[in-house]
Amino acid sequence: MRSNSDHDLLAKLEGMPDMKISGEKKQEIVSAIRKTTVSKSGGTASFRGFSALGKGLALCSVLAATVWLGAGLLTNQQQSTLPESVAPTPGSPTASPGPGPNNSVTTQPIPQTEELLSQIRSNAKEGRVISLPFVLEKTVDEVEKDWGKPDKTYTANGLTYSAYPKKEVVFGYNKGMQIVDMHSTDPRLQQVNLSAVEQSWGKPGRFSEFGNQTIYTYDVTSSYQVKFLFQGTKSTSKEDLILVEYHLYYPQGNKNLMLYADNAEILQSVRDLAPKGQIFGSQYRVEKDVFDEAEKQLGKPDVVSFINGITYNTYRDLNLVFAFNKGMQLVDIRSYDPRLQAITLAEVLETLGKPASKATTGGQTIYTYKVTPDYELKIIFSGILTDNANTLYIDHVNIYYPRGTFNNMAG
Repeated sequence: MRSNSDHDLLAKLEGMPDMKISGEKKQEIVSAIRKTTVSKSGGTASFRGFSALGKGLALCSVLAATVWLGAGLLTNQQQSTLPESVAPTPGSPTASPGPGPNNSVTTQPIPQTEELLSQIRSNAKEGRVISLPFVLEKTVDEVEKDWGKPDKTYTANGLTYSAYPKKEVVFGYNKGMQIVDMHSTDPRLQQVNLSAVEQSWGKPGRFSEFGNQTIYTYDVTSSYQVKFLFQGTKSTSKEDLILVEYHLYYPQGNKNLMLYADNAEILQSVRDLAPKGQIFGSQYRVEKDVFDEAEKQLGKPDVVSFINGITYNTYRDLNLVFAFNKGMQLVDIRSYDPRLQAITLAEVLETLGKPASKATTGGQTIYTYKVTPDYELKIIFSGILTDNANTLYIDHVNIYYPRGTFNNMAG
Protein backbone atom coordinates (compact mmCIF):
# COMPACT_ATOMS: atom_id res chain seq x y z
CA MET A 1 0.00 0.00 0.00
CA ARG A 2 1.28 3.44 -0.95
CA SER A 3 2.46 5.54 2.02
CA ASN A 4 1.16 9.07 2.65
CA SER A 5 4.61 10.51 1.96
CA ASP A 6 4.65 8.62 -1.34
CA HIS A 7 1.25 10.01 -2.19
CA ASP A 8 2.30 13.55 -1.35
CA LEU A 9 5.47 13.29 -3.44
CA LEU A 10 3.65 11.88 -6.45
CA ALA A 11 1.04 14.66 -6.23
CA LYS A 12 3.79 17.25 -6.23
CA LEU A 13 5.44 15.64 -9.26
CA GLU A 14 2.20 15.45 -11.21
CA GLY A 15 1.40 19.07 -10.43
CA MET A 16 4.70 20.60 -11.51
CA PRO A 17 3.85 23.19 -14.22
CA ASP A 18 7.16 23.26 -16.07
CA MET A 19 7.21 19.59 -17.05
CA LYS A 20 6.34 18.64 -20.65
CA ILE A 21 5.51 15.00 -19.87
CA SER A 22 2.19 13.52 -18.82
CA GLY A 23 1.19 12.55 -15.33
CA GLU A 24 1.26 8.92 -16.40
CA LYS A 25 4.93 9.31 -17.38
CA LYS A 26 5.68 10.90 -14.03
CA GLN A 27 4.01 7.92 -12.34
CA GLU A 28 6.34 5.64 -14.32
CA ILE A 29 9.38 7.58 -13.11
CA VAL A 30 8.19 7.27 -9.53
CA SER A 31 7.45 3.54 -9.89
CA ALA A 32 10.81 2.90 -11.51
CA ILE A 33 12.73 4.25 -8.56
CA ARG A 34 10.64 2.74 -5.75
CA LYS A 35 12.76 1.14 -3.18
CA THR A 36 12.15 -2.55 -2.93
CA THR A 37 13.31 -4.97 -0.32
CA VAL A 38 13.80 -8.57 -1.07
CA SER A 39 13.83 -11.19 1.64
CA LYS A 40 17.14 -12.92 2.27
CA SER A 41 15.53 -16.20 1.34
CA GLY A 42 14.95 -14.93 -2.21
CA GLY A 43 11.17 -14.60 -1.73
CA THR A 44 8.77 -12.18 -3.41
CA ALA A 45 9.70 -8.50 -3.18
CA SER A 46 7.49 -6.28 -1.10
CA PHE A 47 7.26 -2.46 -1.43
CA ARG A 48 8.11 -0.45 1.68
CA GLY A 49 7.54 3.01 0.25
CA PHE A 50 10.15 5.55 -0.78
CA SER A 51 13.36 5.72 1.17
CA ALA A 52 15.10 9.06 1.60
CA LEU A 53 17.46 8.13 -1.20
CA GLY A 54 14.57 7.15 -3.48
CA LYS A 55 12.86 10.47 -2.92
CA GLY A 56 16.07 12.30 -3.75
CA LEU A 57 16.47 10.30 -6.92
CA ALA A 58 12.90 11.08 -7.93
CA LEU A 59 13.51 14.80 -7.65
CA CYS A 60 16.79 14.49 -9.54
CA SER A 61 15.05 12.51 -12.30
CA VAL A 62 12.44 15.25 -12.70
CA LEU A 63 15.08 17.92 -12.90
CA ALA A 64 17.12 15.86 -15.40
CA ALA A 65 14.04 15.31 -17.56
CA THR A 66 13.32 19.03 -17.55
CA VAL A 67 16.89 19.89 -18.58
CA TRP A 68 16.86 17.19 -21.27
CA LEU A 69 13.62 18.46 -22.79
CA GLY A 70 14.89 22.03 -22.77
CA ALA A 71 18.14 21.01 -24.45
CA GLY A 72 16.20 19.08 -27.07
CA LEU A 73 14.06 22.09 -27.91
CA LEU A 74 17.15 24.30 -28.18
CA THR A 75 18.90 21.78 -30.45
CA ASN A 76 15.90 21.62 -32.78
CA GLN A 77 15.83 25.40 -33.03
CA GLN A 78 19.56 25.52 -33.85
CA GLN A 79 19.23 22.86 -36.53
CA SER A 80 16.53 24.83 -38.28
CA THR A 81 18.71 27.97 -38.54
CA LEU A 82 22.22 26.63 -39.21
CA PRO A 83 23.34 25.60 -42.75
CA GLU A 84 23.88 21.94 -43.44
CA SER A 85 27.41 20.75 -42.89
CA VAL A 86 29.41 19.47 -45.87
CA ALA A 87 31.46 16.31 -45.79
CA PRO A 88 35.22 16.79 -46.34
CA THR A 89 36.56 16.13 -49.80
CA PRO A 90 38.41 12.83 -50.19
CA GLY A 91 42.11 13.46 -50.62
CA SER A 92 41.99 16.81 -48.85
CA PRO A 93 43.53 17.49 -45.40
CA THR A 94 40.08 17.34 -43.79
CA ALA A 95 39.52 13.83 -45.13
CA SER A 96 42.53 12.36 -43.33
CA PRO A 97 41.94 9.81 -40.54
CA GLY A 98 42.87 12.38 -37.89
CA PRO A 99 45.35 15.04 -36.85
CA GLY A 100 48.98 14.25 -36.40
CA PRO A 101 50.63 14.45 -33.00
CA ASN A 102 51.32 18.18 -33.29
CA ASN A 103 48.74 19.19 -35.85
CA SER A 104 45.09 20.15 -35.69
CA VAL A 105 42.49 19.49 -38.37
CA THR A 106 40.53 22.47 -39.68
CA THR A 107 37.31 21.85 -41.56
CA GLN A 108 37.03 23.72 -44.84
CA PRO A 109 33.56 23.70 -46.42
CA ILE A 110 33.34 22.78 -50.11
CA PRO A 111 32.73 25.96 -52.10
CA GLN A 112 29.48 26.24 -54.00
CA THR A 113 29.62 26.00 -57.78
CA GLU A 114 30.12 29.70 -58.48
CA GLU A 115 32.75 30.02 -55.77
CA LEU A 116 34.60 26.97 -57.07
CA LEU A 117 34.63 28.25 -60.67
CA SER A 118 35.77 31.66 -59.48
CA GLN A 119 38.55 30.02 -57.48
CA ILE A 120 39.65 28.00 -60.54
CA ARG A 121 39.87 31.16 -62.62
CA SER A 122 41.80 33.21 -60.05
CA ASN A 123 44.24 30.37 -59.34
CA ALA A 124 44.73 29.70 -63.07
CA LYS A 125 45.80 33.30 -63.64
CA GLU A 126 48.55 32.64 -61.10
CA GLY A 127 49.53 29.38 -62.84
CA ARG A 128 48.03 27.14 -60.15
CA VAL A 129 45.26 24.56 -59.92
CA ILE A 130 42.96 24.51 -56.89
CA SER A 131 44.31 23.14 -53.61
CA LEU A 132 47.89 22.82 -54.87
CA PRO A 133 50.93 24.98 -54.09
CA PHE A 134 52.81 24.15 -57.31
CA VAL A 135 52.99 26.64 -60.17
CA LEU A 136 53.36 26.39 -63.95
CA GLU A 137 56.83 27.20 -65.32
CA LYS A 138 58.49 25.95 -62.11
CA THR A 139 60.39 22.65 -62.15
CA VAL A 140 58.93 19.25 -61.41
CA ASP A 141 61.80 18.73 -58.96
CA GLU A 142 59.85 20.85 -56.48
CA VAL A 143 56.95 18.38 -56.66
CA GLU A 144 59.17 15.36 -56.08
CA LYS A 145 60.90 17.12 -53.21
CA ASP A 146 57.57 17.52 -51.40
CA TRP A 147 55.68 14.44 -52.58
CA GLY A 148 58.31 11.94 -53.58
CA LYS A 149 58.39 9.93 -56.80
CA PRO A 150 55.14 9.68 -58.82
CA ASP A 151 53.06 6.50 -58.92
CA LYS A 152 53.18 6.49 -62.73
CA THR A 153 55.07 8.24 -65.54
CA TYR A 154 54.40 8.25 -69.28
CA THR A 155 55.26 10.31 -72.36
CA ALA A 156 52.75 11.99 -74.68
CA ASN A 157 52.37 15.19 -76.71
CA GLY A 158 56.09 15.92 -76.46
CA LEU A 159 55.97 15.91 -72.66
CA THR A 160 56.65 13.56 -69.76
CA TYR A 161 53.78 13.15 -67.32
CA SER A 162 54.02 12.32 -63.60
CA ALA A 163 50.81 11.01 -62.07
CA TYR A 164 49.90 11.20 -58.37
CA PRO A 165 46.49 9.46 -58.21
CA LYS A 166 46.11 9.88 -54.44
CA LYS A 167 46.60 13.63 -54.87
CA GLU A 168 44.21 13.66 -57.86
CA VAL A 169 46.71 15.45 -60.10
CA VAL A 170 49.05 14.84 -63.04
CA PHE A 171 52.00 17.08 -63.95
CA GLY A 172 53.31 17.39 -67.51
CA TYR A 173 56.82 18.76 -67.98
CA ASN A 174 59.17 19.44 -70.87
CA LYS A 175 62.78 18.41 -71.41
CA GLY A 176 63.93 21.29 -69.22
CA MET A 177 61.87 19.77 -66.34
CA GLN A 178 59.59 22.82 -66.47
CA ILE A 179 55.94 22.16 -65.56
CA VAL A 180 53.74 23.18 -68.50
CA ASP A 181 50.58 21.11 -67.98
CA MET A 182 48.59 20.20 -64.84
CA HIS A 183 45.52 17.94 -64.75
CA SER A 184 43.19 18.00 -61.75
CA THR A 185 40.48 15.45 -60.98
CA ASP A 186 39.48 17.02 -57.65
CA PRO A 187 36.12 15.40 -56.68
CA ARG A 188 34.61 18.84 -56.03
CA LEU A 189 34.56 19.38 -59.79
CA GLN A 190 31.67 16.93 -60.08
CA GLN A 191 29.27 19.41 -58.49
CA VAL A 192 29.67 21.52 -61.68
CA ASN A 193 27.88 21.00 -65.00
CA LEU A 194 28.45 22.54 -68.42
CA SER A 195 25.56 24.96 -68.04
CA ALA A 196 27.10 26.40 -64.85
CA VAL A 197 30.47 26.87 -66.58
CA GLU A 198 28.85 28.76 -69.46
CA GLN A 199 26.99 31.00 -67.02
CA SER A 200 30.17 31.76 -65.06
CA TRP A 201 32.84 31.80 -67.78
CA GLY A 202 30.79 32.50 -70.92
CA LYS A 203 31.19 30.66 -74.22
CA PRO A 204 34.58 28.95 -74.67
CA GLY A 205 37.21 30.12 -77.08
CA ARG A 206 37.30 26.58 -78.45
CA PHE A 207 35.04 23.54 -78.25
CA SER A 208 35.86 19.92 -79.10
CA GLU A 209 34.90 16.32 -78.37
CA PHE A 210 37.33 13.52 -77.65
CA GLY A 211 37.10 10.14 -75.93
CA ASN A 212 33.37 10.53 -75.15
CA GLN A 213 34.10 13.85 -73.46
CA THR A 214 33.25 17.45 -74.27
CA ILE A 215 36.15 19.89 -73.93
CA TYR A 216 35.84 23.65 -73.40
CA THR A 217 39.03 25.70 -73.74
CA TYR A 218 39.42 29.21 -72.30
CA ASP A 219 42.37 31.61 -72.45
CA VAL A 220 42.73 32.89 -68.87
CA THR A 221 45.84 34.95 -69.63
CA SER A 222 47.95 35.59 -72.71
CA SER A 223 50.04 32.57 -71.67
CA TYR A 224 47.75 30.09 -69.88
CA GLN A 225 44.73 28.05 -70.95
CA VAL A 226 42.10 26.21 -68.91
CA LYS A 227 40.50 23.15 -70.46
CA PHE A 228 37.30 21.82 -68.85
CA LEU A 229 36.54 18.15 -69.55
CA PHE A 230 32.88 17.09 -69.21
CA GLN A 231 31.74 13.49 -69.33
CA GLY A 232 29.51 13.02 -72.40
CA THR A 233 29.07 14.63 -75.80
CA LYS A 234 26.70 17.09 -77.50
CA SER A 235 23.88 14.54 -77.47
CA THR A 236 23.80 14.96 -73.66
CA SER A 237 21.97 17.92 -72.10
CA LYS A 238 24.10 20.71 -70.64
CA GLU A 239 22.79 19.97 -67.16
CA ASP A 240 23.85 16.32 -67.48
CA LEU A 241 27.35 17.09 -68.78
CA ILE A 242 29.31 16.85 -65.52
CA LEU A 243 32.78 18.31 -65.07
CA VAL A 244 35.20 15.48 -64.26
CA GLU A 245 38.60 17.05 -64.88
CA TYR A 246 40.30 20.26 -65.85
CA HIS A 247 43.72 21.11 -67.26
CA LEU A 248 45.89 24.18 -66.80
CA TYR A 249 48.17 24.44 -69.81
CA TYR A 250 51.11 26.63 -70.83
CA PRO A 251 51.36 26.15 -74.65
CA GLN A 252 54.60 28.07 -75.08
CA GLY A 253 56.33 25.68 -72.69
CA ASN A 254 55.42 22.76 -74.95
CA LYS A 255 57.45 24.04 -77.87
CA ASN A 256 60.73 22.23 -78.35
CA LEU A 257 62.65 24.81 -80.35
CA MET A 258 65.46 22.30 -80.84
CA LEU A 259 63.04 20.16 -82.87
CA TYR A 260 60.48 22.62 -84.24
CA ALA A 261 61.31 26.27 -84.53
CA ASP A 262 57.69 27.15 -85.29
CA ASN A 263 54.31 25.74 -86.33
CA ALA A 264 55.44 25.53 -89.96
CA GLU A 265 58.08 22.97 -88.99
CA ILE A 266 55.48 20.92 -87.11
CA LEU A 267 53.31 20.88 -90.24
CA GLN A 268 56.30 19.86 -92.33
CA SER A 269 56.81 16.93 -89.95
CA VAL A 270 53.13 15.99 -90.37
CA ARG A 271 53.55 16.10 -94.15
CA ASP A 272 56.75 13.99 -94.06
CA LEU A 273 55.25 11.31 -91.80
CA ALA A 274 52.02 10.90 -93.78
CA PRO A 275 53.45 8.97 -96.82
CA LYS A 276 54.89 6.45 -94.34
CA GLY A 277 51.42 5.86 -92.90
CA GLN A 278 52.28 7.66 -89.64
CA ILE A 279 50.82 10.61 -87.79
CA PHE A 280 52.39 13.24 -85.56
CA GLY A 281 52.81 11.88 -82.02
CA SER A 282 52.61 8.17 -82.91
CA GLN A 283 55.14 5.58 -84.03
CA TYR A 284 52.52 3.21 -85.47
CA ARG A 285 51.60 2.91 -89.15
CA VAL A 286 48.34 2.30 -90.97
CA GLU A 287 48.26 -0.80 -93.21
CA LYS A 288 51.62 -2.09 -91.94
CA ASP A 289 50.87 -2.49 -88.20
CA VAL A 290 48.18 -4.43 -86.34
CA PHE A 291 46.47 -3.15 -83.26
CA ASP A 292 47.06 -6.12 -80.96
CA GLU A 293 50.81 -5.44 -81.17
CA ALA A 294 50.25 -1.79 -80.34
CA GLU A 295 47.99 -2.73 -77.43
CA LYS A 296 50.78 -4.76 -75.83
CA GLN A 297 52.72 -1.53 -75.39
CA LEU A 298 49.87 0.92 -74.87
CA GLY A 299 47.63 -1.15 -72.61
CA LYS A 300 43.85 -1.16 -72.68
CA PRO A 301 42.08 1.83 -74.26
CA ASP A 302 39.85 4.24 -72.34
CA VAL A 303 37.01 4.13 -74.88
CA VAL A 304 36.05 1.56 -77.50
CA SER A 305 33.50 2.27 -80.24
CA PHE A 306 32.37 0.65 -83.48
CA ILE A 307 31.45 2.36 -86.76
CA ASN A 308 30.69 0.49 -90.01
CA GLY A 309 32.67 -2.58 -89.01
CA ILE A 310 35.69 -0.60 -87.82
CA THR A 311 36.78 -0.55 -84.17
CA TYR A 312 38.02 2.74 -82.71
CA ASN A 313 40.15 2.63 -79.57
CA THR A 314 40.77 5.89 -77.74
CA TYR A 315 43.69 6.66 -75.39
CA ARG A 316 42.87 9.91 -73.61
CA ASP A 317 46.24 10.42 -71.92
CA LEU A 318 48.07 9.95 -75.23
CA ASN A 319 45.57 12.01 -77.25
CA LEU A 320 45.47 9.22 -79.82
CA VAL A 321 42.79 7.12 -81.51
CA PHE A 322 43.54 3.85 -83.33
CA ALA A 323 41.02 2.35 -85.76
CA PHE A 324 41.37 -1.19 -87.11
CA ASN A 325 39.42 -3.62 -89.28
CA LYS A 326 38.39 -7.21 -88.58
CA GLY A 327 41.90 -8.39 -89.37
CA MET A 328 43.28 -6.02 -86.65
CA GLN A 329 45.01 -3.99 -89.39
CA LEU A 330 45.32 -0.30 -88.52
CA VAL A 331 43.37 1.78 -91.03
CA ASP A 332 43.04 5.16 -89.31
CA ILE A 333 45.20 6.89 -86.67
CA ARG A 334 44.12 10.21 -85.18
CA SER A 335 46.23 12.64 -83.19
CA TYR A 336 44.74 15.26 -80.83
CA ASP A 337 48.19 16.48 -79.79
CA PRO A 338 47.86 19.95 -78.21
CA ARG A 339 50.84 21.15 -80.25
CA LEU A 340 48.74 20.61 -83.38
CA GLN A 341 45.80 22.37 -81.77
CA ALA A 342 47.83 25.60 -81.62
CA ILE A 343 47.98 25.76 -85.44
CA THR A 344 45.53 27.82 -87.49
CA LEU A 345 43.98 27.12 -90.86
CA ALA A 346 45.94 30.05 -92.29
CA GLU A 347 49.22 28.36 -91.26
CA VAL A 348 48.08 25.06 -92.78
CA LEU A 349 47.30 26.70 -96.11
CA GLU A 350 50.62 28.52 -96.10
CA THR A 351 52.66 25.36 -95.41
CA LEU A 352 50.68 22.56 -97.06
CA GLY A 353 48.82 24.47 -99.73
CA LYS A 354 45.25 23.91 -100.84
CA PRO A 355 43.71 20.49 -100.08
CA ALA A 356 42.45 18.00 -102.63
CA SER A 357 39.00 18.39 -101.07
CA LYS A 358 37.28 20.14 -98.22
CA ALA A 359 34.01 19.59 -96.40
CA THR A 360 32.06 20.74 -93.37
CA THR A 361 30.22 18.39 -91.03
CA GLY A 362 29.14 18.41 -87.40
CA GLY A 363 30.43 21.95 -86.86
CA GLN A 364 33.90 21.07 -88.19
CA THR A 365 35.87 21.87 -91.33
CA ILE A 366 37.79 19.00 -92.95
CA TYR A 367 40.72 19.40 -95.34
CA THR A 368 41.87 16.24 -97.14
CA TYR A 369 45.30 15.89 -98.75
CA LYS A 370 46.15 12.92 -100.96
CA VAL A 371 49.68 11.99 -99.87
CA THR A 372 50.05 8.66 -101.74
CA PRO A 373 47.71 6.62 -103.95
CA ASP A 374 46.70 4.69 -100.80
CA TYR A 375 46.89 7.21 -97.93
CA GLU A 376 45.03 10.39 -97.10
CA LEU A 377 45.99 13.09 -94.64
CA LYS A 378 42.92 14.68 -93.07
CA ILE A 379 43.14 17.89 -91.05
CA ILE A 380 40.02 18.66 -89.01
CA PHE A 381 39.42 22.18 -87.70
CA SER A 382 37.16 23.21 -84.82
CA GLY A 383 34.38 25.28 -86.34
CA ILE A 384 33.19 26.47 -89.74
CA LEU A 385 35.32 28.83 -91.81
CA THR A 386 33.79 32.28 -92.21
CA ASP A 387 36.19 35.01 -93.24
CA ASN A 388 39.27 34.85 -91.02
CA ALA A 389 41.44 31.74 -91.43
CA ASN A 390 43.51 32.87 -88.45
CA THR A 391 40.63 32.17 -86.06
CA LEU A 392 40.12 28.50 -87.03
CA TYR A 393 42.37 26.02 -85.20
CA ILE A 394 43.18 22.35 -85.75
CA ASP A 395 41.15 19.93 -83.63
CA HIS A 396 42.89 16.74 -84.77
CA VAL A 397 44.79 15.18 -87.68
CA ASN A 398 44.20 11.74 -89.29
CA ILE A 399 46.27 9.43 -91.42
CA TYR A 400 43.74 7.31 -93.25
CA TYR A 401 43.97 4.11 -95.33
CA PRO A 402 40.60 3.92 -97.16
CA ARG A 403 41.14 0.53 -98.79
CA GLY A 404 41.63 -1.10 -95.39
CA THR A 405 38.12 -0.08 -94.32
CA PHE A 406 36.50 -2.41 -96.87
CA ASN A 407 35.22 -5.65 -95.41
CA ASN A 408 37.43 -8.11 -97.29
CA MET A 409 36.16 -10.93 -95.07
CA ALA A 410 32.54 -10.53 -96.15
CA GLY A 411 31.05 -13.14 -98.45
